[in-house]
Amino acid sequence: MNLPPHLSYRAQIERIIAGGRVALATASLFGVWWDPAEPVRAIAMTYALSGVYLAYALTLLGLVWERPRGTRLPLVTHVGDIVFVAVLQYLTLGPSSPFFLYFVFSIFCAALRWNWKGILLTAGATLASYLLMTAWISRMLGPSEFEGDRFIIRCVYLIVVAAILAYLNHHHQRLRVDLERLARWPQLKTLALPEALAQILSHAATIVDAAHVVVIWENGEEPYTLLARWPPQGTLISKHPPDTLRFSLDDESSDLDEAAFVAAGPSSATSTLLVPSERGSFAAARTSLHPEVRNLLEGDGLASASFRTEHVTGRAFFTGLASPISEIVPLAVVVAREIGLSLNQLYAAERLKEIAAKEERIRVARDLHDGILQSLTGIRLELRAAAGELDDAPTVRDRLCAIEGALAIEQRELRIFISAVGPDRSSFRDAGSLARQLEAMRKRIALEWNMPVTIRCATETLPAEIENAVPFMVHEAVVNALKHGHPSRVAVTVESNNGTLRIVVADDGRGFQFRGRQDHQALTQRQLGPKSLLDRVAALGGEVHIESSDSGSSVEMILAVNSSIA
Repeated sequence: MNLPPHLSYRAQIERIIAGGRVALATASLFGVWWDPAEPVRAIAMTYALSGVYLAYALTLLGLVWERPRGTRLPLVTHVGDIVFVAVLQYLTLGPSSPFFLYFVFSIFCAALRWNWKGILLTAGATLASYLLMTAWISRMLGPSEFEGDRFIIRCVYLIVVAAILAYLNHHHQRLRVDLERLARWPQLKTLALPEALAQILSHAATIVDAAHVVVIWENGEEPYTLLARWPPQGTLISKHPPDTLRFSLDDESSDLDEAAFVAAGPSSATSTLLVPSERGSFAAARTSLHPEVRNLLEGDGLASASFRTEHVTGRAFFTGLASPISEIVPLAVVVAREIGLSLNQLYAAERLKEIAAKEERIRVARDLHDGILQSLTGIRLELRAAAGELDDAPTVRDRLCAIEGALAIEQRELRIFISAVGPDRSSFRDAGSLARQLEAMRKRIALEWNMPVTIRCATETLPAEIENAVPFMVHEAVVNALKHGHPSRVAVTVESNNGTLRIVVADDGRGFQFRGRQDHQALTQRQLGPKSLLDRVAALGGEVHIESSDSGSSVEMILAVNSSIA
């Protein structure tokens, strides 16, 4: 999008240059008038050129002040300035001319208009013009008129000015790139903590030009310290006991808790820590890094800054720095603050999700209690009444009583589920062990389907998420076998060993629509088997394998039960 003329960065530059050109032309014309003896040769020509140049400068000032011009005008005026300076100096004592300042003005114009390449090209053009003009005019000057010292000093002056301006321009461009990178800080609204933090640390390392980033932080609501390292070494995030990974050795009097600090040397982690002052100088810290933190750092150069937000407090360490240490401190402070704000945003988003999920659980619990649970009660009463009227048909009466008993068990399980998702979760199911939950499920299935089901359970301690999911997976696999395979028996085996949970549901029915063994990938790609069961197991990071034949089928579910932060 094109900005209005008064807001254009290029237009502002051209106005500054045009104003400087007018001031310089006015000063040169005044100098010729003040001391007409200085330009000994061609005084009239000098007056005329200075007047023409002043009129030219005023015309350009009016043009660029009205509105910005095309991209060719700066280049044309730039070349015109250099040519005019060469002619004016030739007419006014050549290498000793008082109008040498015009050459420096051209280099400053290049610094404002272009990058360091434009500065060096302009410096080369002005130096070449100065050398050619000096070589030409020196033949007409006597030995006493040619000032060799001034000639050499002015050549060196052009080179030094060009080098300094090129460095400043390069530094300015680097700061501009850093600001653009900060402006493109990752947006993390839809990402989980590991994925979001990977983007944050990668982007932070790019901004600071660091090879390694270490972030240590605490969340006031969590009883542990978190550590993240980039590039990842194993898992990106790891948990540590509280009050570990302390920053300094001296807990009572530490000047490292809040302040930024740096270190230089081949081994920055063991070098003396330097704390910057408000005046830009550095003072040695009164303490040093704690060994636990020092062992995490690698690479030359260290810059570190702390952050403190509503939910998180911590510190970021940047090592393996490519830029000078003294220049990194302000940038490290800003980047560390952005890391803290991003972590705070992620934690706030997680809390909002938890609140929303809790409200949804409460709504679902109320709907279940007021809807399905009451309907089941009515169905049980109808079945009990119907069974009481069938004294002459004991088989049918017993079957109806069994169905009513199965509904009673389902009601109890539904109440337990409602307690688990409701606002007061203290009454969540306490079935004791997974084996007891599976046994209760077996009895319900036997009553509902009038089918013998055997369950063998031999498991170690399982994570709560997996232990709560196992009964649902087994129930779905068994009911699928009863509905579609029409078996005479179903056998279930649940066992865990060496961090792996294995669930096998086998039957002697008609099997699935395919024959042979299919792994999880084949089942998913070919859309075979029970889709909801495949999705449920995959959500827990597991796999399903099914073997089907004319004499029955076997559904095997395998899950890893070792939990860790990824």
